[in-house]
Amino acid sequence: MVVITFNDQPESIASIEEFGVALDRFDRTPKFELWLSVEGGPSICMLRNGKHAWLMYIRFEGDSGFVSQGELSAQGVASYELANGQTDEYPLAWCIDVEQCYKALAYFFVNEGAQPDWVSWYAS
Repeated sequence: MVVITFNDQPESIASIEEFGVALDRFDRTPKFELWLSVEGGPSICMLRNGKHAWLMYIRFEGDSGFVSQGELSAQGVASYELANGQTDEYPLAWCIDVEQCYKALAYFFVNEGAQPDWVSWYAS
């Protein structure tokens, strides 16, 4: 079972169909923090600020994990508001298309935490 939290609020989602409906709802929020976690296993996080979004994949608790790798030549940073209200900045080079993030989250959901292999990952 995949546990989902959206801006630190738990979501009760049991099927990929329900997850698709939830993603449509989440997409109406321009800034968010979204976590999908397999109990005792991997987690994936999406941070979004408008058109800027990136993923972090963690294999197990305490893992330094991986971040998505977008256009390496992208200069600068984007700020993201975390669920706890904190604002952090991360490199634009980590950003990938919002729809690609959603596709990766759906893959994680249906494959019990598998890391999407079509996303370019950078060990963090």
